[in-house]
Amino acid sequence: MQHITPYIFRHTYCAARLQTLDGDAPISPYTVGKELGHSGDALVRRVYGHLDTVRHRSNMVEYPTERLTLKVGRKMFAVRTANTQSRKIA
Repeated sequence: MQHITPYIFRHTYCAARLQTLDGDAPISPYTVGKELGHSGDALVRRVYGHLDTVRHRSNMVEYPTERLTLKVGRKMFAVRTANTQSRKIA
């Protein structure tokens, strides 16, 4: 089972942000790198460079919130259940 970590949120934000528009222009990797606290765009280009070829861009970041909420809820329930059962055993 994969755990939900802050890295997953950073990764999702970065990928989605690179696919949004600022006016009529795509957000630059340099801007996204700065937003993430990097000194430049090298890491963003290396990890997310393939997103430059993505044709779908929009004016806002959209998430399938209902599906994500259900998925996160199930994972949190599974973790909570596992923790509860491990306490009963100990």
